[in-house]
Amino acid sequence: MKRPNPHTLPPDFRSRERKALVRKNRVVVLLNDMEAEALKRYQNTLKGKARAVICREAIMEKVIAGLDENQPTLF
Repeated sequence: MKRPNPHTLPPDFRSRERKALVRKNRVVVLLNDMEAEALKRYQNTLKGKARAVICREAIMEKVIAGLDENQPTLF
């Protein structure tokens, strides 16, 4: 997708865009010892990428894939 020209955007576009991306909904997930250890090992292979980022990306990839597979049809 082509990005819009920054010279043609409304002046408050960037601030509205940032406000829309603020994360304010908390989700708590509990892991057993084996899952936590696997997550730590995976984090080490990514050279210290934050665990929250890893979990968020994995969850959202699964959710978006599920939504794509279960789209409503007209027929």
